[in-house]
Amino acid sequence: MKLPPNVKIKPRLWEFLPWLSKYTAQAIYPNIYFSKEAYKKLVSGDPVYIAALIHEQEHIKRQKGEGWLKWVFKYIFSGKFRFNEEIAAIKPSMKYLKKKKIGFDIEKKAKILSGWLYFWPVSYEIAERGLKRVWRGI
Repeated sequence: MKLPPNVKIKPRLWEFLPWLSKYTAQAIYPNIYFSKEAYKKLVSGDPVYIAALIHEQEHIKRQKGEGWLKWVFKYIFSGKFRFNEEIAAIKPSMKYLKKKKIGFDIEKKAKILSGWLYFWPVSYEIAERGLKRVWRGI
């Protein structure tokens, strides 16, 4: 699969930081960063990683629309904004997965979305309810 030019392999040092580990991808306008392993899976056309790319592309689009600095400030300091931005980015990736007839582990994602990785923006119940609403709406 040919990737957009803004998709990059993240610097190795990032993999030692929990929020930038090899299990996450980052959208930092205008680029999207994947670990070397994830990048390879993305190039191979793995639909789960394509869904992750779609998710990060939505973040880039929204960062551009809001203004990168303003978006980052709000994302860091507002749990409500952070949660809403994640739901907004999850929606197009869910659409892609559903179209490919691939499931989405709502319970696992709700745990992650309501946990330390996102600085506990909402409770598990709210995250789960929001994800279920999006999945049903697709």
